[in-house]
Amino acid sequence: MFISLVRNELEKTWRSRWIVFAVLAGVFILIAGGLYTYYVFSQHRWSPPPAVAWQSLLHSEIASNQQTVAQLQAIKQQQGTGGGLRGGFDIDTGIARAQQGIADDQYLLDNNIAPLQSFSLTLAALFGLGGIFMFLLIRIFGWLASEQIAGERSDRTIAILLSRPMSRDQLLLAKAVASFLISLAVVLAMFVIIYAMVAFILGSIGPVTGQVAIAIDGSKPLGAGNLVVMYIPVFVLMCLGAAMLGVMCVQAMSLLVSAVVGRWAAIGITLAVLFGAPLVSTIVTVIITLISGSTENTHFLNYLFFNVLTPVASIAPVFGNGPAGAGTGMNEFAAQIATLAAWTIAFFAAAWLVFHHKQETG
Repeated sequence: MFISLVRNELEKTWRSRWIVFAVLAGVFILIAGGLYTYYVFSQHRWSPPPAVAWQSLLHSEIASNQQTVAQLQAIKQQQGTGGGLRGGFDIDTGIARAQQGIADDQYLLDNNIAPLQSFSLTLAALFGLGGIFMFLLIRIFGWLASEQIAGERSDRTIAILLSRPMSRDQLLLAKAVASFLISLAVVLAMFVIIYAMVAFILGSIGPVTGQVAIAIDGSKPLGAGNLVVMYIPVFVLMCLGAAMLGVMCVQAMSLLVSAVVGRWAAIGITLAVLFGAPLVSTIVTVIITLISGSTENTHFLNYLFFNVLTPVASIAPVFGNGPAGAGTGMNEFAAQIATLAAWTIAFFAAAWLVFHHKQETG
């Protein structure tokens, strides 16, 4: 019976909202076509570019840093004992930073550990599961979930469903599972499309096995004391799980709102929270910063105002994920996962309690 309930929820969602998925498919196709057109006009070629090995990129960075060290040392010798330049630039600090970059890159080369952004698969996971695409999809999934119960009440079918030989627990769980399966299918399809796009741009589908290095603290250089080594499939699964946890959190919140109010109110409240919370947190951040004179006291707002719905964005800086900042990296990722898990459990528990005690007369 439970499988039939889930299948029934999937069919109802498809029949009533198939146009949403058709529009999403069209958007992805347009984006892929637009990027390919831009590539053709900018690169003057139809085929993918030659692939560049990540080792070559690190060797280039090492050579560049070595040249920087030589130039700074020459400037230092010309100035004698003076170690500073105009603007407060310290030559010794610049030399030390460049030498540390050389040591970090050499460590990765010696241990055959690639930086996270080196491969098409890992870059697609960062960009697709932690960027603007997940930002939009999460809000769409929240809207769809907000109608799961409120829509039944509005259509006066909730009482009919509850009059059948099923429990409230089964009905609520079936709606939650159906929402999760729909979102999982869309996210996987989006990831495959983005992976194909990134592979074309980089000129290689890249290895799907091997190891990558992830920064523990994104505000510090990626080196021997600041990295977590992870196999590529494990990293991709971790990103997918984190993305789906964000989706589940939003769906749990939407089910709670859906169990309390009517359809249009549920949609409005859900979208207002998802779009308005980041704006409110930004305003509060500005006020606290002006009062305290520091941004270090505002980090907790990211957890309070639903700014952690895409935790993959905190793993590493990449286009579409926002600028790198202090506190990003695996440490921040773990904190966001724990926060999302707590919010998700709380929302599902509250939705279950409300749905059990609410009289659904339909």
